[in-house]
Amino acid sequence: MSRRAPDDATILATLRSGPPRALHVSELASVLEVPFSGLRDLHEALGALVARGLLSALPGQRFRLPRTRGARVEGRFAQHPKGFAFVAASDGGDDVYIAPGAVQGAMHGDLVACEAVPGPRGREGVVLEVVTRRAPRIPGTLRVKPLGAIVEPDDPRLRGPVQVTSVGTAHDGDAVVCEVDAWPSRPGEAPTGHVNEALGTPGELSVEVRKVLLREAVDERFDDAVEAEARAYGDRVPEEALAAREDLRAIPFVTIDPEDARDHDDAIHVAPLEGGGWTVRVAIADVSYYVRPGTQLDRAALQRGTSLYLPDRAVPMLPAALSGHLASLVEGEDRLVLGVEATLTDDGEVRSSRLFEAVLRCAAGLTYPQVAAALGWTHGDGAPAVTDAVRALLADTAACAAKLRQGRVRRGALDLDLPEGRVRFGDDGETPEDVVQSRADPGLKRAYQLVEELMLLANEVVARACVAADAPAIFRVHGSPDEEHLSRFAAVAQAYGHKVDIEVGRAPKKLSALLRRVQGEPEGRVLAMLLLRSLPQARYATVNTGHFGLASEAYLHFTSPIRRYPDLVVHRVVRALLRGEHIARDEASRDAMTRAAAESSRLERRAMEVEREVLDLYRCVVAREHLGEVRSATVTGVTTAGPFVDVDNPFCSGLVKVDGVPPDAWELDELGIRVRVPGTNLRYMLGEVKLVTLSEVSVQRRAITFKPAEPLDDKSLRKVARKAEERTRGRRRK
Repeated sequence: MSRRAPDDATILATLRSGPPRALHVSELASVLEVPFSGLRDLHEALGALVARGLLSALPGQRFRLPRTRGARVEGRFAQHPKGFAFVAASDGGDDVYIAPGAVQGAMHGDLVACEAVPGPRGREGVVLEVVTRRAPRIPGTLRVKPLGAIVEPDDPRLRGPVQVTSVGTAHDGDAVVCEVDAWPSRPGEAPTGHVNEALGTPGELSVEVRKVLLREAVDERFDDAVEAEARAYGDRVPEEALAAREDLRAIPFVTIDPEDARDHDDAIHVAPLEGGGWTVRVAIADVSYYVRPGTQLDRAALQRGTSLYLPDRAVPMLPAALSGHLASLVEGEDRLVLGVEATLTDDGEVRSSRLFEAVLRCAAGLTYPQVAAALGWTHGDGAPAVTDAVRALLADTAACAAKLRQGRVRRGALDLDLPEGRVRFGDDGETPEDVVQSRADPGLKRAYQLVEELMLLANEVVARACVAADAPAIFRVHGSPDEEHLSRFAAVAQAYGHKVDIEVGRAPKKLSALLRRVQGEPEGRVLAMLLLRSLPQARYATVNTGHFGLASEAYLHFTSPIRRYPDLVVHRVVRALLRGEHIARDEASRDAMTRAAAESSRLERRAMEVEREVLDLYRCVVAREHLGEVRSATVTGVTTAGPFVDVDNPFCSGLVKVDGVPPDAWELDELGIRVRVPGTNLRYMLGEVKLVTLSEVSVQRRAITFKPAEPLDDKSLRKVARKAEERTRGRRRK
């Protein structure tokens, strides 16, 4: 659309402020000062607004606002590099689609208000105003030109290039931080600013990690006021906090965490019952005692949403004075907790349960390798030994967890435990030497599952208690896959010899049974990946709609309030229930909780993306040391650009490229599970194992490239080149 046409927001604002009647297109053109040459563009803009439901068209080329006005919706503005955007709505509803001409001066990351109406593809709207600007610091690359300097943002979703008035000490080509001085006010306009920090040479690991954190507005430091509030509680639990709490210090609770854990927010104790069954206690750090609504600590926690875990450090949701000390369940120290006590049958069914508020003193702080070694599940070389009493407690816990897991599987919970990467550092603790699969050791995996089962139990018990009390809470909800994804999953499963119909996908129990049947088979990992991709992402919501993946009617997060904001909100509800205190149920309180749930979902996605990208950076740095080496690789993805593979040593992923074969030479089959280059032996199928050579690494692009271990012969290369030339001539004729 030509720039002679006003943007959508200006057109709508003109109609809102004008007379209460329909306006002819010529009247609009006059008010908007559109020249005759721009009338066609104005007609197109009006037609697009009508199509999206934001305007009503009347006979005689007249237009007015719809009689039913759209809803004002606030949310985080997420722009696509192609110009359109979505607003992640704070009201808990679907995202709002924003057309390129309706973005106003909003930039990716802004908090905006938009007018939203139902459309054929969901909610659509136009930005009304920017409520709060994103962080003004933008990482990018400095380009110094004869007519002035610019910064090219690293994030393609940000408007650019940014015209800069000052470059400081930075030089052309440097990675820099640009601070915005003037924000855009209309579509197509870019911000202006100045360089306030030179980061260094693009491609260096530390520089690239810093750029990722800056791009996503991840602040590693807390404001002084937040730190001061955390330190004000001192080093010991206040005596007044112990009043009216149960004293569980005589019960030998233990914590079980990774070796490099920086906080400890859950402790467990399992005791067998005479006649069979167990009493299970799960105690969780009572962060809600320290982080009260409306405080600086609370605002900081909501702004962060969750802790981030990078290979070499954590970015915590709460200051270390709380997350690593006073609120953390440290061995031998008195700590405040909220928890769940459940009596289970021999089969792991919950016979009775209750919530409690208590003080405890952990008897032992254990690591997963210690637990695996103590139970004989792994050798556990170097893991400190545990006492006989602790070993007996772990044995009881393992037996109970096994029954809980069997029960979850019976009801249809999906086991989608796909491998994740973990960085190993050199003796200096800084140099990445390897990337390995976490939980690759089966015994270590069982130790993790032991704790996970008890946490799942506690979360479900608390969720049921909130539902029974009709108490407002933030639930963890997860929907079922849609028809299109189910159809593809069923077709792929059948291609591997497993008869599946659409009804299987509607019932988690049947899907779970299928995954168990293929576990350990070559296609098992492929089907698990496809199923994971077909499922919607779990999210936080104030309306409980159940959790498909866990086959649970009610589920929430209660067990990690040190590192997740929704857990903190749930803790406040639980404390109020236990104390018989008033729980606010008015519209304003519910709206605030809904906004917190939506923001927590967004920040969780941000954390996952940051953690994944930073891990990819470390993978690239490690992979550079293995260039030219041949590896066995599993095909995990197929596209028209070629196949994607995973290798185990180092654990990394990348695209297979073949010298002399252009990207458009690859052909994908109808099911999307095989890709080939016609006339050659280049054929890849999901789940197959192939020999590849690690051929290229780009830290800046976070990309690792492989090539087949055996190159194509000259005859095949000539055939591929001839077909590529024929395709090129065909495109030219068109």
